[in-house]
Amino acid sequence: MTLILNLNKEMAMYKTKHAEIRQQQRGITNETVDLLFQYGKKLHKNDGTAILCFPRKIQSMVEKEHMGIKNLKNAYVVIQIKQNRVLTIGHRYKKLLTH
Repeated sequence: MTLILNLNKEMAMYKTKHAEIRQQQRGITNETVDLLFQYGKKLHKNDGTAILCFPRKIQSMVEKEHMGIKNLKNAYVVIQIKQNRVLTIGHRYKKLLTH
């Protein structure tokens, strides 16, 4: 597992081997993951996980500031809250269902 330091200094997250492989396969940079932790909105799920994604209001701002990063606004991270782990990393192609 790889250690990710949260920019808010609230907690340290550990990236699982699965997350590392998916991140590499999907071409998502560590900078994108850092930006998700900095600006991302946390959507809690019932199974103890949460999804971090960019809110619509700041997607364009983040994309303008970081033009060199591909598919930045569609990136997401799934985290396990209690164990401080990043489970997987990917790109959204469909709208997230929020309740």
